[in-house]
Amino acid sequence: MVGEDQGRSSRAVQKTNVIAVGIEPAVLIGHERDPFVLPIDAPRDALDELADALRADAVAILPAGRLEPALRRLHVLQSALDGRCRIACCQTDQSPLAASVLVRLAASAAPASPSAALLADALPALEQELLVAAVVPSVLRLRRPKPPLGARLRSLLPGARFLVSPEPEPVVASLRRSGGPPVLLEHAGDDVAVVAAGRLRGVAPANELLDAVFGGAAIDVVEPPSGLASRWLATQAIEAVAYPTDAEAMTRRVLALAMAPCPWCGEPHAALPCALCGHDRNRALAGQEVLA
Repeated sequence: MVGEDQGRSSRAVQKTNVIAVGIEPAVLIGHERDPFVLPIDAPRDALDELADALRADAVAILPAGRLEPALRRLHVLQSALDGRCRIACCQTDQSPLAASVLVRLAASAAPASPSAALLADALPALEQELLVAAVVPSVLRLRRPKPPLGARLRSLLPGARFLVSPEPEPVVASLRRSGGPPVLLEHAGDDVAVVAAGRLRGVAPANELLDAVFGGAAIDVVEPPSGLASRWLATQAIEAVAYPTDAEAMTRRVLALAMAPCPWCGEPHAALPCALCGHDRNRALAGQEVLA
């Protein structure tokens, strides 16, 4: 559950760990550090093993789509820790495939983070490191990105196929038989790699189709996680997630936050309230002014 012995010993000297709750970490180029993994259906002995392995505060990343069962399992872990380590809980509404990439990127950034609170505050920046796209047969029910009327009407035609991407710029593009697909990245080189999964009848294999979309980046086709197509409100889908391969450069970008020590727990953080102890100094100051 907690990775190889070498990974465990290297994490023991860190100030911050990452726990993927109900998320299976993807295997990525340039990101070899393993997060701890806590399955939603983990038995009690696995929870005790994880509690024994944790030696520092942690950021727990939970899938928004399965938040309640993930929180229940995390609460059991916190009880087993008995206050030895604190956990900052963060939820992500990324797709299952993108979440599997996100937890691995977070594990890469964890050793450089001075506190779990700061890494939790950096999670939105980590999500912005991802470029998520999908190929779907219809955009009739798609809500994000919002398709134009013409794309919705084209969804009614046989053989319709679309490339969609919600961020950073919303893309809803029809894939036609003549001409190549839209390009989301140009000349990616070795700086970017892609994880892809899923299938769609009548569409070329994922690596062939996505090679042009992602500028020739290396593409690793993996088994699709549960719920991949339903995420895009489709019966079938091919999803792809592009990510940076330079872990050190990525870490410098996402941790370049204006930080300050929390006046309650002392841990460096960049957002309010503190992700570890919940203290909100602005709210506390406002309360003092009211009482004055």
